[in-house]
Amino acid sequence: MLNRYPVSIWQEGITICGIFGSVGFGWNQGTIRALAFANRERGTDSLGFFDSSGKMIKSAVDPDEALAQENITNWLNNSEKGCEKRPASWFVAGHTRQATRGAVNRQNSHPFRYGKVIGCHNGMVDAPKGYEVDSQYLFDSLNKAKGDYNKAWDDISGYWGVAWFDGEAFYLQSHHGDVHVGLKDGVWYYSSSKAHLAACIGHNSSIRGLAEGQTLRFKVHEGSVIMEEVAKFESAAPEYWTRKYGCSNANDYDYAAGFTRRHGKNKNVYYEDATTTTGGVKDMDSEWRGAWEEYATDSEHSRVD
Repeated sequence: MLNRYPVSIWQEGITICGIFGSVGFGWNQGTIRALAFANRERGTDSLGFFDSSGKMIKSAVDPDEALAQENITNWLNNSEKGCEKRPASWFVAGHTRQATRGAVNRQNSHPFRYGKVIGCHNGMVDAPKGYEVDSQYLFDSLNKAKGDYNKAWDDISGYWGVAWFDGEAFYLQSHHGDVHVGLKDGVWYYSSSKAHLAACIGHNSSIRGLAEGQTLRFKVHEGSVIMEEVAKFESAAPEYWTRKYGCSNANDYDYAAGFTRRHGKNKNVYYEDATTTTGGVKDMDSEWRGAWEEYATDSEHSRVD
C-alpha cells in the first residue's frame, strides 16, 4: 500500500524537471549553457527559455541537442547581447523537462504563457482535466488572479520550484521544492540543484536555498536590478503526497526503529508500519521503485507519447 511509504520518492533521487537561469545585467551565456546541461540530469525531454523581452523559445529534444541548434544559439545570443529589435535581457529563465503528463512535443514544453504571465515549473500539481500539462494550471490560475499567487495557488495541491515573469517583475518561489540562488559578479544565478549551481558558478558563499514558501521578486529600478523578498506563499491545500497516496512529504525516517514521523498537523504521530511482519526493516528502495511504477501508470499523470 502506498500510504506506508515514509518519504516522497522524488526526494530519493527521482527528479522531475529542472529550472535554472540568471537575473541581472551582464549575465553570462556560458554559465547559462552550463546550467542547462547540468539540469539535463533532471529532464531530457525538452529545453525551453524565456527572458525579459517576454519572448520564449523551446525545443522538444534532449537539451544537449537543443543547445547546439542554430535557433536556440541565435536566441541566446540576442538575449545576452541584444540586437536591433530588442535590448539585452536583464534575466533569462530556462527549463529542462521530464514528461509526466502530456505528450513530449513543443507545445507541452515549458515555458507556458497565459496573458501577461509566462513561467516554468519543476514539480507536480493536481490539475483538473483540460490541461495537457499539469504545470499549465499554475500559470493559468496566476493570470486569472492577476498575479496574486496566494489567491491563485492557495487550494492547489502540489509541490514546486517555480519561476515566472508578469511583464514587469521576475519571481522565484519554492513550495516543498528546491530552488537555490547565488550571486556572482553582480548577477543572481539560480538552479533547482545546489550542486549544479555551485559547479557552474564555482565556490560561492552566497549560495542558499529558498525556504518553504519563500518568494523573491526582481525588478529593474533606475538602471539596476533589485531583489526583494515578498509575501510568503501560504498553502491551505492538503500536502500533495498525503492527498495523492495518503503519505506525507516527511523524510524523517528512522530505519533502526522502523517508524516514520509525519510532518504538518500531525508532527508527533508515529507510524510503525514500516517494518516487516518479522520485525526487520523493509527494503524501501524496492518499494520506492514500486511506487514509481504505479505512479507512472496512473491515468492522471501518465506520460503520453
